[in-house]
Amino acid sequence: MDKLNKIQKIKVLVETLNKYRDAYYNRNESLVSDDVYDELFNNLKTLELETNFIMSNSPTQNVGFEVVSDLNKVTHPIPLLSLDKTKSIDDIVTFAANQNCLLMLKYDGLTVELVYENGELVQASTRGDSEIGEDITHNALTFKNIPKSIGYKNHLRIVGEAIIYADDFNRINNNLMEGEKPYANQRNLASGSVRQLDSGVCSNRNVNWMLWDVLEGLDEITEPSRLQKINYLSQIGFEKPDFYTYLYDEGLLAEMISALRQIAKEKGIPIDGLVMKYDDIEYSRTKGGTSHHNNDGIAFKFEDEKAETNLKSIEWSVGRTGQLTPVALFEPVELDGTVVERASLHNVSVMQNLLGEYPYSCQKIKIFKANMIIPQVFDAVKDMPPNTTMPEYYGFFTIPQECPVCGEKTTLKTINNTKVLYCENENCRGKLIGKFEHFVSKPAMNIEGLSVATLQRFIDEGFLNTFSDIYKLNEYKEEIIKLKGFGENSYQRIWNAIIESKKTTLDRVINALGISNIGETASKEISKFCMGDCNEFLNCIVRKYDFTKLKDFGETMSNSIYNYFSDCLNMDNFLALLDCLDIRKLEVKAVSINPFIDKTVVVTGSFVNFTRDSINNKLEELGAKPSGSVSKKTDYLIAGEKAGSKLNKAKELGIKILSEKEFLSMINN
Repeated sequence: MDKLNKIQKIKVLVETLNKYRDAYYNRNESLVSDDVYDELFNNLKTLELETNFIMSNSPTQNVGFEVVSDLNKVTHPIPLLSLDKTKSIDDIVTFAANQNCLLMLKYDGLTVELVYENGELVQASTRGDSEIGEDITHNALTFKNIPKSIGYKNHLRIVGEAIIYADDFNRINNNLMEGEKPYANQRNLASGSVRQLDSGVCSNRNVNWMLWDVLEGLDEITEPSRLQKINYLSQIGFEKPDFYTYLYDEGLLAEMISALRQIAKEKGIPIDGLVMKYDDIEYSRTKGGTSHHNNDGIAFKFEDEKAETNLKSIEWSVGRTGQLTPVALFEPVELDGTVVERASLHNVSVMQNLLGEYPYSCQKIKIFKANMIIPQVFDAVKDMPPNTTMPEYYGFFTIPQECPVCGEKTTLKTINNTKVLYCENENCRGKLIGKFEHFVSKPAMNIEGLSVATLQRFIDEGFLNTFSDIYKLNEYKEEIIKLKGFGENSYQRIWNAIIESKKTTLDRVINALGISNIGETASKEISKFCMGDCNEFLNCIVRKYDFTKLKDFGETMSNSIYNYFSDCLNMDNFLALLDCLDIRKLEVKAVSINPFIDKTVVVTGSFVNFTRDSINNKLEELGAKPSGSVSKKTDYLIAGEKAGSKLNKAKELGIKILSEKEFLSMINN
């Protein structure tokens, strides 16, 4: 592979891995297994070393993913970096060398930093992209095992993991109302709970916090030891994590790993591996690190559990765009403590790559759980019986010529070298369910309780035909209460969520419509241009505004908007929906000359008149886009004292650097 091809491969890997990271960190979804992700990540690292070509948004240079939720942002003065990973015990032994280490559980939840001042919890935040996270203090105050007040009165900054125990996870899933989709795993439930705007939701889910490390504080402890700091915190009220001290005795390592896994299993603690860190803090500091991870620790990842089973049939589901997704149904098999019997095959190309052009009815398939969460088919054993002709078997798994929901003809299309099956019937009920599912999703109108099964029930009953009908469900209150699996409490919970969703923003509404090619990012750009004013957006439609003038908009996206609203029914339904909503306009403070509007700005270091959070808030008011990392797309770097590596990178890239005084002068003018 020549250098140009390798660079192109790097770009593809970065785009692919960032898509997986976005799903994992912002939507609590695991699209691929840890095995698959780690293999792609390692391939990327190898290619970067071979070519000396590294993209600014490469996952090897960044941790987590940019925060996109409605929670307030928090800047981490000490970046919450990741760890290097391995699946080899030999690597663990080599890492430890002749140093005393701590071997700890690698909790599978959400990283949360806690800050105490004068003995009081003053801030809790998520990791985010390692430098900018989300403020979840209101939820942390409901965690079951962290103290609000402690005896230690000096500044203290500690980091750990928010988790939900297996017993609580099962309790929550067992008490869902009929038709409500069960939570997939403990990690997703913990992550979603911690990031709720309503702390009451988090409180009911028994979130716990497990200590990892001390970032600032406890300097008065004379011995520079992680173990001593952990012991001290346990003495003043924090839960002590499960760990072993590893004293470079290779013979004990396998026993320690086995024992820790058993401890996690017995307690119901979600883990996806173990972590080894040097006990000596001074020695740890000498090891340095990268922008992705520190070198004072290493994560030992467990292999995904795999199983072989018999494929029974292929089921096809219809989404809001009309795409038919093949789903493998197989004989039940237990993986990671749960029984699974179905897994998505994503599209026709993936199905044929895995199962062959002519899938066989008695074919065995190999299953694993991606990140111990999502069942995936990763291989197949084709064992066509003797004296059997191919067409007989092809008929069993034939690609449907008719939509399984509406019976209309299907069309097989090739998009970006991928075969995808579509139902072209605009009135297909399967599409309608998919459209409603998207409408109520978290990135859109965020109406909790309206699961796919509930939506399908309401559509079948005739309660829902258009989006605005959701806001008229109170007219069917008596009918809903009488439905099997429903009652007064179930109805009221759904209706409260519907009422809460009325107070929203234009970008959520546009995204909720499900316009082809117009997702979250594009919706935010439109809303920003229209100042969040739905009337201004309608004016743009009427006067045929050229949306290609907006950032990253092309003709296809602009045409998609006009194609959608050229349908009179879509426009009528949109106007009816607006009558049901309370859309908040954007409050951007105008200045006579605004040099920051639409600019990407990074803030680093410490300041006299501001905190970094207050500067970022001011930048947002001015229409800028605060970012946590410096890249070629950065327009300004605002640098305070001890600016560090970001300042050096900005100088290398020739980015405009502003002092605090210069920033004050620009906003005052």
